[in-house]
Amino acid sequence: MLIYDNINFDTLPLWLSFILCLAITAGGLLVLFRFRQNRINSNFHYLQIFLILLYVYGYYSLWSGVLLSSSIEMENIERVISLVAQLGAPFFTVSLAMLLLWAAHIQKRPVAPLLISTVCVSLAAILVFVQWETPGQDSMRRAASIIAITSSLVVCVVLSTGRQKIVKHGQPLLISLAAAAGLIHLSTFTDLITYPHYDSVFLFFFYLFNTAMVIVYTYQASDDLMQPQLTLEDFLTRYGISKREADIMRGIYAGKTNQEIANQLFISLQTVKDHSSRIYQKTFVKNRAQLTRLIRESQGLGGGSGSAQVSSSA
Repeated sequence: MLIYDNINFDTLPLWLSFILCLAITAGGLLVLFRFRQNRINSNFHYLQIFLILLYVYGYYSLWSGVLLSSSIEMENIERVISLVAQLGAPFFTVSLAMLLLWAAHIQKRPVAPLLISTVCVSLAAILVFVQWETPGQDSMRRAASIIAITSSLVVCVVLSTGRQKIVKHGQPLLISLAAAAGLIHLSTFTDLITYPHYDSVFLFFFYLFNTAMVIVYTYQASDDLMQPQLTLEDFLTRYGISKREADIMRGIYAGKTNQEIANQLFISLQTVKDHSSRIYQKTFVKNRAQLTRLIRESQGLGGGSGSAQVSSSA
């Protein structure tokens, strides 16, 4: 009975939502780093930056404000929360810009017009909101909501009207998630914000929709978007492979043993091992098989047909 008396059931939804958001964040980051090698297109990097900055904004501005207001009692707490929100706003703005860049590039649309139109529409909507704003409303958060809604709608239009096939399966799901990630911000302009557990529910769906969108694209993106073919020289430049390391790498790719590579290059066996270790570190692989697979995937090759192409590039 004493245990139940010490539990504050009013804050349980808040902490449950926080734990779920942490789990979603961990899952999202695991997906991003798991696929960082074979998702080599710059389009995917835009999406990576988008999600990471979104997480930073979520914890730094949104969650910090919610937790401060629920756990600390002080006269100027609202000013502190507002200041934190202002400091976190650039992270959110840049994250949405990365999302727009991602959408523009995968559908081969001009970037500048999309960014300019999104900024202009957002500023116009914010100015209208300021004219009708009532005292006590969270201006910073609602301005961020306006930008999020506008960006989401622009992204959905670009994804749905472009000619490029974005994902192998589930394109309507991807677009729906992008729309949902923006439309949940409409709730900040309704009476739902007076609901006791509004922040808990909002933040959960905020993390869920954005993370799910990235995961769907990561797993289902068409091969030509995620794995563009690279020449061997492009591969060497991308991973910072030196000339001597390239010689070692060609030998590994050809299936030669360390001793055979050493004999061919007139170097010691230990030198081959040292160079191999550095190659693995630079390419984020653990062994020969993973390195070979990475080279083949980067060139759009499969099976054993890649050796000739690598050898011919020597």
